Order: sequence, then structure tokens, then C-alpha cells
Amino acid sequence: MKYYSIERPVEPWSYPEPKDNPVKEIWNFNGPIFCEQIGREAWGYVVYEKPLNEDAAYAYDLMPEGRKTWYCVVSSFYDNGRVTANITASKLADEKPESSFTSLRRKDVYADWYDSYEAAQKAVTDARNA
Repeated sequence: MKYYSIERPVEPWSYPEPKDNPVKEIWNFNGPIFCEQIGREAWGYVVYEKPLNEDAAYAYDLMPEGRKTWYCVVSSFYDNGRVTANITASKLADEKPESSFTSLRRKDVYADWYDSYEAAQKAVTDARNA
């Protein structure tokens, strides 16, 4: 299983080495590059024979291939025309979290998920300018 190093190059002691899960490959990029497989920048990757314990991967800032950080934008559209929007959460997940909608007495509230911080920020700007 491939894990991307999101905070630093892969160097000795920068990744776990469990005795029952040997490292098969280590690769460093020439600096951080955007990796489509995780939806963010990484410095390199480590390939293990089998998946790591999630706590170990987190402790070494390793993100498993296929997992992305999703950003939630909550937008409120008030009956009087006022609009608020902010990035309110982020979530590490294999699939996009489900968006939601709530209609309240004086406003409609939308919670939408985006696969990059830039896309979420653009959604905030667009909502505020609506």
C-alpha cells in the first residue's frame, strides 16, 4: 500500500518500519508536487507490503493513496437577501462526504464539500457575491 509523505521528504526515521510490514519502495520527488491520488502536495511516498495502522500513518504525516482531504463550505441565504459563507470543516475520507440542505424559518443553509481548499475558497467568494 502506498503512503504519501505530506510534510517532509522521506528520510530515515520519517516513516514507520514495522517488523511485520516491510517497506517495499521509497521515492522522493524533487520537492513537493501536487499528487492527484491524494488531492494535495506531497514530498514523496513509501510503499508497504500491507496497510499501516491508521495511528502510525497519522503520527508520521503519511496519507494513504486514494484518501483526500475534503473541505466543507456552509452557506446561509437569508430571506432579507443577506448571505454568509465560510469553510467550516475539513475531513479526511476516501469518498466525498454527502452535501446537505436545511430550510429554516428565515434562511436556507447549504453544506457542500469540495476536494481542494482553493475550490472551497472560490465557493465562499461566489456565495458572498451572489
